[in-house]
Amino acid sequence: MNTIKNYNVALSCAGSGIGQSVINSIRLSKLPIKTFGFDVSPMAFGLYDCDVFLLTPAVSDKDYVSFVIATCVAHKIDLIVPCIDEEVQLFARHKAAFTKAGVKVLVAGERLVAICRDKEAMSRLLHPIVPIFVASYDKSSFAIALDKGEVHFPVIAKPRSGSASAGIHIISNAEDLQAINDGMILQELAIPHKKDLDYDFYRQQLDQKINPQVSEISVQIVADLQGEVIGQMMSYNKLKNGVPIEIFPYENEAILEEISQLYPFLKELGWKGPLNLQGRLTDNGFKIFEMNARFTGITGLRACMGFNEVAVCIQEWLGIRPELNRLDLTKNRFGIRQVADKAVSFDRNEEIKERSRLLHGKALKSKQTLLLTGATGYLGRNLIDALLESKDSFEILALVRAKETALALLPSEVLCYDVQDLENGQLVLGKVDVLLHAGFARPYRSQEELSDSLAFTADLFSRAVANQVPTIVNISSQSVYGQSDVLPWKETATIAPATPYGIAKYATELLLESTVAQHNHINFTSVRLGSLVGGAKGMVAVDLVSKLVAKALVSEPLQINGGTQLIDRLDLRDAVTAITTLLTHAATKWKKVYNLGSSTPMPLLDLAALIVDTVAVHTDVPRAAIEVHQSKDTLLAGMDCSAFCQDFQWKPKYTMLEGIKTVIDYQLAPDGLLLLTY
Repeated sequence: MNTIKNYNVALSCAGSGIGQSVINSIRLSKLPIKTFGFDVSPMAFGLYDCDVFLLTPAVSDKDYVSFVIATCVAHKIDLIVPCIDEEVQLFARHKAAFTKAGVKVLVAGERLVAICRDKEAMSRLLHPIVPIFVASYDKSSFAIALDKGEVHFPVIAKPRSGSASAGIHIISNAEDLQAINDGMILQELAIPHKKDLDYDFYRQQLDQKINPQVSEISVQIVADLQGEVIGQMMSYNKLKNGVPIEIFPYENEAILEEISQLYPFLKELGWKGPLNLQGRLTDNGFKIFEMNARFTGITGLRACMGFNEVAVCIQEWLGIRPELNRLDLTKNRFGIRQVADKAVSFDRNEEIKERSRLLHGKALKSKQTLLLTGATGYLGRNLIDALLESKDSFEILALVRAKETALALLPSEVLCYDVQDLENGQLVLGKVDVLLHAGFARPYRSQEELSDSLAFTADLFSRAVANQVPTIVNISSQSVYGQSDVLPWKETATIAPATPYGIAKYATELLLESTVAQHNHINFTSVRLGSLVGGAKGMVAVDLVSKLVAKALVSEPLQINGGTQLIDRLDLRDAVTAITTLLTHAATKWKKVYNLGSSTPMPLLDLAALIVDTVAVHTDVPRAAIEVHQSKDTLLAGMDCSAFCQDFQWKPKYTMLEGIKTVIDYQLAPDGLLLLTY
């Protein structure tokens, strides 16, 4: 891509089927776009797939356009995409006002849109150019044509400006004709040709006065800003209630040749962007009965088949690599569609939360359910204690390897499950509000154990997203940075893991982001945690500080190779308060990744001296010596944690000295009750 600019794109009526299709297409494009969903209803399906959602008045409201324009200006919207017919016509009519406000609108000219909305005008104006449109009549002109023998029953009656097959009736006789209102139009039927696969079914349904939505050919054509065609795709569709459910790629050069004769006239009418033609191949050739200058309900499916018209139009309107804006598709896939499900946390929308409260007279659930992995580990055990003491308490579930061990180690309030419970459905992820994944093989474990942890992580994230767990926190590591860039590392620093552990941890971040990518209503973040220090239950004395303290406590010389290496340690208590703070802040505002460390690294030699001095002051043990040896080891560590501190109004409380004291106390009395305050 020849630009790094990020663009703000709004979708009005994002909750419509077309809106969902547009959202899905934008996701697939991977363009640098922030999506803003506009809709009148907080329950609109597509809103929660957008990065930001905003409620609007109804499209019929007299101030709708001015509200939308003002909202676009306030949020610095670069381009807005109307997603229903009424809006397409409205935005085309007021395009100058959008342009004056500095907002581009992905819409064709007003004259073309008006013809698309009036089926009788469409037939009357376009059929003389290319005779492929079904004859269309208002009620009075139909009666005249019927008397002259120019048209015959059965015909189809539909609203003049309707869409999605709403309000359609089969008119088989004069009595049926009397029952429809004068605002309807009547069209001759485009009956599929006799060799069509669904011809017999079509006739049977027609005899029962049912509109059989089979054998429909949809032609989606896309024009650039100059009205020149940049792509076209045909599909052979079966619909249900106006919604395509079976879609086959289709080729017919004769149809495309006929349609192409319309292009010059359509260009004069202001054609740009998407144009959809719907018809059937009859015994008398291709017949069009519907035309719409917009995206459609299967736009997203077309994108999955390689024909991403939304991406190309956005690039065309915003001037992103216009020389490459051409469309093609794969022809070795078919499409099927069914109802999609979305389970959204009440925390995503305060209005919906209030509706629920009013419905029941109270909140249905006062606590969120937190599923924690790594619960029996160093961080996990102390995190659980802090969460149980917090006023923002959670109902805590623990997913552990050994259930009996966990039951002995963890407070009775924690419900423990193992992998077998996950496999057999005893642990129901659909009930989980927050997944906090802290369980992973430690850096000193074997590569096989790291691989097993990574495989478990991939499976867990997949299951969580499939169950639409609203919030996922992944505990990653500063090890992802390796020794890249200059300290301190920001979240944007080069990722260059130097160890298998670092590679595995970065893989967990990528797995989480890619797994959640198609579910914008799921909140997630990866916390790149620095090395921890602190004497507390669950501590395994394998880290540098613990080893140096152990030597100092028996007056054994501390062997230091080099000494200039920078060592960064975050007090366990600070790590716990930081994570609990994260969990109590609005997840919708989280960044994808955060650094979490002390932000105060110190040279290794200074750390050794601090340990020796602290042991000497707080015990009767003779002072240990420090022996420094030359070394080329240039190990450095240190993260810039300003993003976390700013977003969560948090900062570390404990110094390295205070952490060392707790390690000394814990090593002197590891089975004692060392109480840490958070």
